[in-house]
Amino acid sequence: MKLDAIQVNSGDLLPAVKKYLDEGYRLVTITCVDEGEKIRLLYSFDLELSLANLELSLAREEAAPSISCVSPGAFLVENEIKELFGVRIDDISLDLGGRLYMVPGAKEAPMARSAPVAGKGEK
Repeated sequence: MKLDAIQVNSGDLLPAVKKYLDEGYRLVTITCVDEGEKIRLLYSFDLELSLANLELSLAREEAAPSISCVSPGAFLVENEIKELFGVRIDDISLDLGGRLYMVPGAKEAPMARSAPVAGKGEK
């Protein structure tokens, strides 16, 4: 998949998001790409029908900072990513504790890969 995105690290994520919001962009969504040992979070913003994207790449065990302190509506998609993919997201303004979609007894992180993704030519 090819997507134009500005690479950011965890420490630069909030200032980058705030810059987009201050320029009039709105948060469209956050997309989680589970690559096994790595997680990519793609933050998509819209301004006048033009998309801009930030990309945060993390090791599976790393936590992403929440952006809900600067974009309040982000708490919903952050809870979704946390719940469905098992990604740690720190300081979500309203953390639903794994109960956005899941019911008691459901499989934990049902969309997370249990093993690294095989490369081309591997089975």
